[in-house]
Formats: sequence, C-alpha cells, structure tokens
Amino acid sequence: MIAATCHSNQEEFQNFESTELRQRFEELRQAIEREDIPVHIVRGMELWGVGDLRKKIQNGQLISLNDSRFYLVEVPFDAEPEAIRDQLTGILDLGKVPLLAHPERYYCIQDRPNWLFEWRVLGVLAQMNKGSIFGRFGPKTEKVAEILLDHQMVNCIASDAHGVEYRTMDMGPVREFLVRHYSGEYAELLLRRNPEQILRNRLPAAGPPPVPVRQEIRWFW
Repeated sequence: MIAATCHSNQEEFQNFESTELRQRFEELRQAIEREDIPVHIVRGMELWGVGDLRKKIQNGQLISLNDSRFYLVEVPFDAEPEAIRDQLTGILDLGKVPLLAHPERYYCIQDRPNWLFEWRVLGVLAQMNKGSIFGRFGPKTEKVAEILLDHQMVNCIASDAHGVEYRTMDMGPVREFLVRHYSGEYAELLLRRNPEQILRNRLPAAGPPPVPVRQEIRWFW
C-alpha cells in the first residue's frame, strides 16, 4: 500500500481537496490497474503547517491519509518549537492525530531532539525520511536521524519519493540498514507494521517507547 501525499502548500499554491484532485488520483489508479502493477495506492496530503490548519481540516479543505484520523504535517524548517506545538495540538484537539513529517530536518529538533520526545508524549506521531539516514540532507540531519532512531522517537520511515530516478520508492537499502544496525523486528515495525496500521486508521503497533536524549548534542563545524 502506497500513500500518494501531494503537497498542500497553502502559500504558493492552494491545492486543497477538490474534484480535480480526486479525478487526477482516479486517473493514476486506473493507469496502475491497466499496466497490471501490483500496487495499491491510497490518497493523502502533506500539509504545510502554516495558518489555521485546524479550521481547514474542519472545513474539509485538507485530507488525511487514506481517509483516516492521521494527518501528515510538514512545518517550515526554521519554525519555532512553540509554533510547531501549537499546530500539532490544534489537530489533536480535533480528535485527530498529526504525523510529523521528517522531524530530523527541523532546526529546533536538530538543536534539541527532546522537543520531539515531548510532542510524542502528547500523542503526536513521527515519520522519518529514508534519505535522512544516508546523509542526503546533510551530516547534521543524518546525525539527528541516528539519535531519533536510537531513542525510538519515530513511528515509521517513508520514501518521500519525488520521482523514479531521484528520491525513489526503493526501501531496500533502509531495511538493510535497520536490520544491520538495529534488528529485523525494528525494521519490520518502522517499514511495514506501523505504516500499515496508520493507513488502516489504527494506532501504531506497540513497540519500544520513546526515551529522552540525556546527552546534549555538540556540533563542531
């Protein structure tokens, strides 16, 4: 099962839920069926975490992952932690669950990973990009991705696919990495069990709980 999460930027282009979006998804689904590709694709959005997300969700302008209670949310990389928390708690207050996209890339978490721990305690979920693990977004992001994995702060890892040649859907390398550095069980949890649970509107499987980072990060550049 693959979630097609188009960007809902809300600043540069207001691609909210619409008849056109539904039609384009249906065209994609039919093309996959015609080519006999063994993939089940579902709808979603990556919500740009600015403005009044809560109101837009209530108005039906923004959609969840596969019509579930889970909303994939991306925030500006330089957002203040208080602003991020406000957006996330606003969604929680609706009885929905925010799934924070690639937290390892946000500057405040790079400086203090325990921001993510605190949001996880509130009920927020976290999704890591596979490219972060392999240094595709710089050494600082790679280091923070390692820290978050070590402290069980992420619920799933996604491809963040943008094409067939760059940032692809191939998850083989990240599975190998997780098995080699952690365990096969951890790989299964982050790559299959939890994503499947979320897309079926179920809470992630009970895995190791997140733990706070005890040692301060020191950057030397």
